[in-house]
Amino acid sequence: MLITLATLIGTFLAALDSTVVGTAMPTIVGDLGGLALYSWVFASYLLAATVTGPVFGKLSDTYGRKPIYLVGIFFFLLGSVLAGTSETMTGLIAFRTLQGLGAGAVQPTAITIVGDIFELESRARVQGLFGTVWGISAVVGPAVGGLVTDYISWRWVFYINLPFGLTAAALLAVSLSEGFERHPSRVDYLGATLLTCGLAAVLLALLGEGSTPSLSASTLALLLGGLVALALFVTVERRAEDPMVPLGLFRDRIFAVGVLGNLALGGVLFGVSVYIPLFVQGALAGTAVTAGAVVAPLSIGWPVGSFVGARVILRSGYRRTLLAGSCFIALGTGLSVAVNETTPLWYVVLSVFSIGLGMGFSSTTYLLSVQNAVPWQRRGVATSSIIFFRTIGGSIGVAVMGALLNISLGPRYAAAVEKASVGDDNLARLLADPNNLLQPVLREQIPSGSYTELANSLATALSPVFWGIFALGLATLALAVFFPGGQAKDFVNREDK
Repeated sequence: MLITLATLIGTFLAALDSTVVGTAMPTIVGDLGGLALYSWVFASYLLAATVTGPVFGKLSDTYGRKPIYLVGIFFFLLGSVLAGTSETMTGLIAFRTLQGLGAGAVQPTAITIVGDIFELESRARVQGLFGTVWGISAVVGPAVGGLVTDYISWRWVFYINLPFGLTAAALLAVSLSEGFERHPSRVDYLGATLLTCGLAAVLLALLGEGSTPSLSASTLALLLGGLVALALFVTVERRAEDPMVPLGLFRDRIFAVGVLGNLALGGVLFGVSVYIPLFVQGALAGTAVTAGAVVAPLSIGWPVGSFVGARVILRSGYRRTLLAGSCFIALGTGLSVAVNETTPLWYVVLSVFSIGLGMGFSSTTYLLSVQNAVPWQRRGVATSSIIFFRTIGGSIGVAVMGALLNISLGPRYAAAVEKASVGDDNLARLLADPNNLLQPVLREQIPSGSYTELANSLATALSPVFWGIFALGLATLALAVFFPGGQAKDFVNREDK
């Protein structure tokens, strides 16, 4: 019970951080500036967590789960403290990267520990419990994040990680006693390096020049260099003795569809978490509390979908459960396309809740199906790969959406400022910085007519982002169609029987 509690608190920590930061970011940008770097604050965290997760998974096989979990907690809390002291967006991005490094150790190791101590028959119920804890923490996160940001300081949204992280570390340290026999294992450092460099180059290319519609030589060089590094990564993985991502797993239809489905799910999840708060606080004149309240239904729908989906799987099978979840996601992302500066909050809440419900059904189905379909000795690799590709989907999705926003916002906002501040130089200077739209105090100094023009420009600029999220929602539905049919018990690997 204590081990399970420790891993649940670790999950709570990861969920709390993502939702708290998401609702606080508009205020952080308003304080530190750097709206063009808005997406990179999330992408840097996701990139670090993505590329280090499989490496830490290999290290846990060599040195045990406990030391890797505790090291991850240490790096995560160190990054949290430093992020709270940030004075520039560049510094915040660097410290978020350190947080991501810790998350890369904590998240997959916690799931692996659960896989070690629970038998197959109990796994569905435990996954539902983890989904519920994620939902509870994520419901609390937006509310706490909004209240802390509005009434204390946005810096405390990072400091709040400390008590949870220390509690999880203490519980695991005293309760988990591993009778662990070390086996020599080669960590695929070359593959990890190529993947890191490739993804970083592609993300930098998408984010660095997103403010202009043309593709500069430096951006093109970064993009091509990143693609070459990723191609080399695939070549290295084919020849590696102990690859980071065993390519042979992709011959399994369940695993292949699960990986592609999680790429799309990651883009939807992080796209909604990042850009809905920006829309609410910038285009709808909301506060951090309002933004948190609107995003909270994502975290309410998720545990409901996870809890119900885990039980539907046993009765109706994976494919039907996955199709139901994908329909909810497609519906919610489709509703988001129609939002504008006059959209009522209840409509946004309905869209977000539908997406959360679908995420609960879909993510639980993918995880359970992959875990049960592969041999025991590959379950850890397969599980970490599902998380790995979901995070990649989130990283790339946030980067692409950020590029779309920067390209769309620049000319529209400039035209709106010119129209809203004719003959008033002081007003023009106030309106020139779009970050001021995100600060309630400065926003009060903007005449209502002028604010309407600016809000309309931001809402219009976000339209391509929401269309992108909708496209990913449709992709989840299309992939669900290709998932194998049949009852869940038909896919249990014989070695588990």
